[in-house]
Amino acid sequence: MIENVFEFDQELHRMNEDELRMLLRELYLRADMAVSQEVDTGRTDAFAVKVQSLFNRLSDQRSQDQAEKQAVEAQKTHEIHIAFGDSPLGSIKVAMGNVPERSSRRFFTMNDYYAIGPLGDLTNKVNVQRRHLWLLERFHMSEHGRYAVQGIDQLLHINQTISSIEEETRITIWYANNGHERTGLLYAMHLLRDRKSAIYLIETRDLYPKLFNTPEIQYEVRGTGEINSEKLLKMWHHCEHDEPLTSEERRQMEQEWLHLSAQPGHLRLMQDGIIQSVSEDAIDEFILQKFTEVASTRQPGEFIKSSRIVGEVLGHLEQAVGDTFIEYRIRQLILQGRFDMEGMPHAMRFYSIRLANS
Repeated sequence: MIENVFEFDQELHRMNEDELRMLLRELYLRADMAVSQEVDTGRTDAFAVKVQSLFNRLSDQRSQDQAEKQAVEAQKTHEIHIAFGDSPLGSIKVAMGNVPERSSRRFFTMNDYYAIGPLGDLTNKVNVQRRHLWLLERFHMSEHGRYAVQGIDQLLHINQTISSIEEETRITIWYANNGHERTGLLYAMHLLRDRKSAIYLIETRDLYPKLFNTPEIQYEVRGTGEINSEKLLKMWHHCEHDEPLTSEERRQMEQEWLHLSAQPGHLRLMQDGIIQSVSEDAIDEFILQKFTEVASTRQPGEFIKSSRIVGEVLGHLEQAVGDTFIEYRIRQLILQGRFDMEGMPHAMRFYSIRLANS
């Protein structure tokens, strides 16, 4: 039994990392429970409130330290590469690994999924919270949804890091002309509107067929993440001596962001080369069409795995909306009574669907 602070200090030194984590988690949960019960009892547990405050202060300090570290790293660079998502950024890092002056080059991902969800002024914390909650409510059950663990502060750090880039830093933004990456590009240009840094663009989707397609092999990429590092390096060399964006080109993209971010739709698709904000149910009929095509090869009324339909839609839809959003729309069609379901919708591989009344 621990009787004083000195014995407790000795016990702390004997604990391993897992034991310390478990102790802190238990302490936080008990404090949170005590604070939550205030509404019912009308009494305030000052100790529980103090414990919560200590945890919140620790989290805030870590967020501040991370933001300051990112800002310092950005300020030391002569060249920064920006991409939209961890996968494309990782390939770009590998691609640029053998290019000279590696030590003065930094990489940054605007790690949000801009094709879906409400936008608005994302430099405003209230709007970021609104967007975060919208996505969290819809995708927290998804196998690939990361909004359950990605905090508000991480999204706000995007603004802080981009805005801290020094004027002398060369900025290269890699993107594909799809709803996600094009929207991310426009938002980046909005954040960089007061920066005098030279900004270069590498548009991977249109560049790919020019550099790599042959009469025998024709391949169309939908996103930068589909391209391997070797080909990304060739794209870099192809664009290495391009001119930076002009002031007029930058202003046009800044205005395009302001227009797009004010639109009411929660899904962004490319239509005739122009990004449009549309209703979130815009691909529902395509999902139903693809289901019908798959069902035509099966027994009448047979249930088909949801993951099979997601893959079919993902493979044929000429838009980069992601499997998470497609599976979300399937669940909405179930709720609307257009699909029957068997199984449990914990994740797409755990349940099957068929057309209602089939």
